[in-house]
Amino acid sequence: MATNEETSAAGSDTRPPMLVESDYNSWKIRIHRYIRGKPHGKLIWKSIQDGLSSHPMITDPQPEGSTVVPMPWKKLDSEFSDEEKTREMADTQAEIILSQGLP
Repeated sequence: MATNEETSAAGSDTRPPMLVESDYNSWKIRIHRYIRGKPHGKLIWKSIQDGLSSHPMITDPQPEGSTVVPMPWKKLDSEFSDEEKTREMADTQAEIILSQGLP
């Protein structure tokens, strides 16, 4: 009968094997090479390393003489600058790559 450790290491058709700490660097190198071949690979790698960038926010200027501070809200996709669109696309690709597992 297999031990729990052996079962985790073996994986299955629906679940990949658990990463052993000694194998981490080889998997990191493999993922990094895979991402480098993608468009905007540096941004995707940065998203994986540093986490996703925050969603761009927009705030109306405070009217003169008003004590009420306007609440910021998330920008609509149509309001993104080209740089923000590229960053958002890289974040989405990073999420997809990580959710798929290993390349």
